[in-house]
Amino acid sequence: MKQKIISEIDVNKNYISVEIELQDQPNIIHLLREEINLKGQRFYYKSKDYKLEMCGIGYLLEARYSHLKHDEIYDCWQNIKEQLDAHKDHEEKHHLKFFGGFQFSEHALTNEWQDFGMSHFVLPKFMITIENGRSYLTYTDHSNQFDIEQLYQMVEKIKPRVTSTIEHTPEVVDNYDIQSEAWKDLVTKAVSLMNASVALQKVVLARRRKIEFNEHVNVEDALQRSLDSHESSYLLLFESGKSQFISQTPEQLCQIDNGKLFTNAIAGTIARSDDEGQNQVYKDELLNDAKNQFEHRYVVDSIIHDIKPFTKHLKYDERPTILTNKHLYHLYTNIQADLLSENVLDIVNQLHPTPALGGFPKVEAIKYIEHEEFGTRGFYGAPLGYMDLDNNGEFVVSIRSMLVKDKVATLYSGCGIVKDSNAISEFEETDLKFKPMLKALGVM
Repeated sequence: MKQKIISEIDVNKNYISVEIELQDQPNIIHLLREEINLKGQRFYYKSKDYKLEMCGIGYLLEARYSHLKHDEIYDCWQNIKEQLDAHKDHEEKHHLKFFGGFQFSEHALTNEWQDFGMSHFVLPKFMITIENGRSYLTYTDHSNQFDIEQLYQMVEKIKPRVTSTIEHTPEVVDNYDIQSEAWKDLVTKAVSLMNASVALQKVVLARRRKIEFNEHVNVEDALQRSLDSHESSYLLLFESGKSQFISQTPEQLCQIDNGKLFTNAIAGTIARSDDEGQNQVYKDELLNDAKNQFEHRYVVDSIIHDIKPFTKHLKYDERPTILTNKHLYHLYTNIQADLLSENVLDIVNQLHPTPALGGFPKVEAIKYIEHEEFGTRGFYGAPLGYMDLDNNGEFVVSIRSMLVKDKVATLYSGCGIVKDSNAISEFEETDLKFKPMLKALGVM
């Protein structure tokens, strides 16, 4: 294999990517622990259905812009592919991916998010992928620096799947909500506005909680705790500089697979209990609650409106079903269509933000968020994901998330406000949505 690759390399290309299938399935979290020296240049992604788990170690290239540049990011990826000489030792697809995302909006960038660009994608030097039970190692480098020995050195570092144990939980020094009373007042203000005017019918308002520890937060432990919780959610880590963003989100923005678009609407929430009999009551209540049904219908209608120019043969259910997570139930509608465009970022740009994360009408809701909400959302509620060599890809909506810097974790959650919302109950709902990240940190 080694000599065959060397003999086939195209020296006229700018990048060379070689992929081999691994005989044993590795423990990716364990590998991230082993590559802690590359902290700040790593990402991790696990799909909701557990069919895909991957990580990137070392950033060979970063496409980073101070504005939201969907077209430029897409063009950058197309240029990379044109200059890429790809090899593999198996019959499956090559697994190299361009990973990253876009911040929620171009609202003034605050210091806490300065390690990330408004548009930020990375090409990994090493990628480990576990997909449909098979494992792969991908090594990509500049053609004038490519060294096949680096591939085999990484193979030696990849251990067969072993148990990854939590090292320990640092001591909490401080744990507090940021501007909690002011946030409740903002909810009341938004409700008053919606009852006085039809211009704004729904707005999603986010708030933050800050947790400070006596030592640096171990993100590998946080990822492992999230995996151990067996939530029906995506799980991702994206690092840049000293910042580490983690999201354990149930919400997919869109998936593109061989010319087909898969997306969904998730809006409308109720708490889940340990009593399964009571849970059936909660599910029935959610399915018949006017406020939640009203909110959910807005999301469905908005998504259909946004994707129509890019699609044909739309299919979706007229009535929502129940999506079950560990602590919450959500109303859920699956949506599918055939694509007219192969540019996944066109769809991402058109869909984001859905009314589930912004509001309705979209323009008025975003304007309200940017003028009234406290702080900057950054990657909270924003699209993060990947594009592959075949122009397929998947992007999630990064809710249930936190930004980690050294000893401090800032948690984000939000909820949809409509004209009959109550500030106290909405505050309690956002408290529930902090739980996945609190558990990831070992705080509860």
